[in-house]
Amino acid sequence: MKKWIIVLVFLLLAFTGHGQSSPYVNHTELGPLIGGMDGPETRVNFSFQTFNGVKIHPNHALGFLVGVDRYPGFTLMPLAVGWRGRLYKEKRTSPYASLDIGYGSALLARKQNENFTESWHAGGLLISPAIGLQKVSKSRRQAFTWSIGFKVQKACFYEGQKIQGLSRPSPHSKLPTGFQSIREDSYVLNSLFVKWGIVF
Repeated sequence: MKKWIIVLVFLLLAFTGHGQSSPYVNHTELGPLIGGMDGPETRVNFSFQTFNGVKIHPNHALGFLVGVDRYPGFTLMPLAVGWRGRLYKEKRTSPYASLDIGYGSALLARKQNENFTESWHAGGLLISPAIGLQKVSKSRRQAFTWSIGFKVQKACFYEGQKIQGLSRPSPHSKLPTGFQSIREDSYVLNSLFVKWGIVF
């Protein structure tokens, strides 16, 4: 992940002044995440994200993305590097595509404590491609996007049993201090999404 960030920063610095009077790009999107769960029911959750980057070409931009993804019972904060591209520069309406690769942080997820049991969620790798349409406003100061895409988000659920009584070292060296056991469930959240966005 660190290598990707270093490469992206280098590209942003290298191409900032490459024939563009205003290379900065902000793309903010929101919409539903639609996917399955363990049971037969379908989940519909909320997603919000904002991309900030620079144009490396009149039709292409690279940058960083941060957002909020709501899932049943917990929230993840996507942190990713991203690409935005459109097919035609001269036309007001153009096919558009994006790709984000990064990590879903569980910084916003809450830990649950009950008696001597503590449970929490952790995030993981995320990959999110999308295609759609981008329409530039008449003033050409902003553009609007409508996209459909797919998000793959890895995550984990942990449930730990704490040692009762006075605090003492855990029986196993790999366990955090104060825990006698931890159960880990890893899973992948696959979601379709439809998003509306605005580009400045």
